[in-house]
Amino acid sequence: MSRNVLISGYEVFGNNTMNPSLELIHCLDGEVIDGRRICTVEVPVNRHTCFETMEKAIKAYQPELIICTGLADGRTGISIERTAVNVADFPVPDNAGYLALNETLEEGGPAAYFATIPIRNIMTAIREEGIPAYISNTAGTYCCNLLMYRTLHYISKNNLGIPAGMIHLPFLPQMAADMNMVPASMDLTHMVDAIKTAVHTALADPLDRAVICGACQ
Repeated sequence: MSRNVLISGYEVFGNNTMNPSLELIHCLDGEVIDGRRICTVEVPVNRHTCFETMEKAIKAYQPELIICTGLADGRTGISIERTAVNVADFPVPDNAGYLALNETLEEGGPAAYFATIPIRNIMTAIREEGIPAYISNTAGTYCCNLLMYRTLHYISKNNLGIPAGMIHLPFLPQMAADMNMVPASMDLTHMVDAIKTAVHTALADPLDRAVICGACQ
């Protein structure tokens, strides 16, 4: 296996004029972390071509670690996803105008997959950098969930053994400033630092420790 790490980001979608995950991968492409080269892929917000783009990147780069990133409305910090579910149930159409309603992502696939990156270690390490971070128990039912689920399914089906997961990002400040009800935001520099820390932690500290991060709701 090559010494590459694959990080994905999404194109701009919906009413947004930017996508922090796209800005993020532009900053990280070609960086070297712990001797591994960061390779990136821009993924379309498209029900039918989203994972196909990721699959091509996996085959091209043969990474030893995959971190998907995306924008999630309303997130208050870096949110590391615990699970992806076998359903596409879109709140809004994708960029091709397609609206998935309660569709199964993989016929015969498991109901859900857990992230295989050390989510607790990553959360702790990012917080130690002074950046807000938490564990999220749902990646939603839009394209980010789709990408996380199908990536983990592909890895499992093909016995690749690649740790993988999804990290959601909040709005950039310049995006939040244009909204009437100003949501939480984070500058790009902190997002980049957080993902670098996530990569380093996943590589150096892969055995997840027991840390309180459960939720009552």
